[in-house]
Amino acid sequence: MKEVRESYFEAAYDESINAIVSRWHTAPSSKEFRTGMNHIVTLLQSSPTGTLLSDTTNLGAISDEDQVWSYTEWLGQALEHEYETLVLIMSSDIFAQMSVEDIMEQANAATNNRVVNQYFDNEQDARAWIKQRSESVSSM
Repeated sequence: MKEVRESYFEAAYDESINAIVSRWHTAPSSKEFRTGMNHIVTLLQSSPTGTLLSDTTNLGAISDEDQVWSYTEWLGQALEHEYETLVLIMSSDIFAQMSVEDIMEQANAATNNRVVNQYFDNEQDARAWIKQRSESVSSM
């Protein structure tokens, strides 16, 4: 699987930056959120990367239950497939930001900061950061 398209979500492996790129088109239901996140795990499994670029500008606030699910169940599955870097394009909505930040705080605590997190307000800067990081890692 190299690409997923749903009405609320899409994700694909982008060879140009060696990352999974996901976009939330609308605020998903709990079932849609978990399905989208599980698609990401499948893409991590089938792609040569541990980097995820996720555009959360339209994600909306995430329920407490889905937040807990993200760091207690989903995160372990993603880590099994070399998940190591998360680059987020953040929503301007304060409630959505708080939801994502809460998940990241819990995930960082659960993994002892094993996953590198970086936040941006636009995709161009996020992609540039991924490319720069990739170049600096490969030159070591």
